[in-house]
Amino acid sequence: MNFKRLLSIAALSVSCLSHAEETSRPALNSLKPLNNVRVSMQRMLKSTDERYFLSIYAGIAQPHGTLYDLSENKNIELRGTQKGHDLDLKALQIDSLEKHDIAQIMGNLNVNSGVLKSNLIDQAGTNHLVQFEPAFKVENKPLFTFKFYGVKADTEAQEQLLTRVDVIDKTNNTVAQTLTGFSAYPNSIGYLDINFDGHYDVILSDLSQDRKVTDKRYIYWMYNPKTTKYQRSPQLEKIVGFPKLQGEKQQIDFGGQRYQVNQGLLQKIE
Repeated sequence: MNFKRLLSIAALSVSCLSHAEETSRPALNSLKPLNNVRVSMQRMLKSTDERYFLSIYAGIAQPHGTLYDLSENKNIELRGTQKGHDLDLKALQIDSLEKHDIAQIMGNLNVNSGVLKSNLIDQAGTNHLVQFEPAFKVENKPLFTFKFYGVKADTEAQEQLLTRVDVIDKTNNTVAQTLTGFSAYPNSIGYLDINFDGHYDVILSDLSQDRKVTDKRYIYWMYNPKTTKYQRSPQLEKIVGFPKLQGEKQQIDFGGQRYQVNQGLLQKIE
């Protein structure tokens, strides 16, 4: 074997070794599963006797919500505990309640149907058996759960970014859709019915373009029942502020900017 051929073989070996090292080395900012993302789900329920409207965040460490007594035009703030599907919520303004006002709600929540079979206890200690159902009913509502993925952030303010959400069909455990094309807060997402059509929408805190959580800019993935897919809403993403839903009025308060929702369309309230 001559000297030139020996050099060629050595160079090829070094090149192959270098390529093998590069391909086996993980990317510096590769996509990784995020396992601690909290899904903050707001349920809007109405009693079957149509007296009460209940807006509730359940499935979290401290479930809370607001009970609207539509006949008395009174709101009662609630907070409590949850064990499995059993809820125990107590009124916060207990000292200001009258005898007939509801002071506690105890019940069992069906997470798939949204039906809450509850016992409402008023300030006088009287029990009222009340069943709540979804305020905005639709047939064949899909049942979704989520898997989250993200990358390491390149800013000091944020260690990670949420960049992908897999929408999982709970009935067959398959991926119904993959949401991408964003950089969002990785610790929690909102899952609520923004346009009061009976379908839950996905809200992410937008951290693109060096934005921070305190900027209160959000990404909206709205569920379209006609296509059975989520699609982004450029109109909503122009509005600053987190959407506080007032389901009993079908209104949204973005922290000063209030909108009426009429057949899925936003109308600003002056």
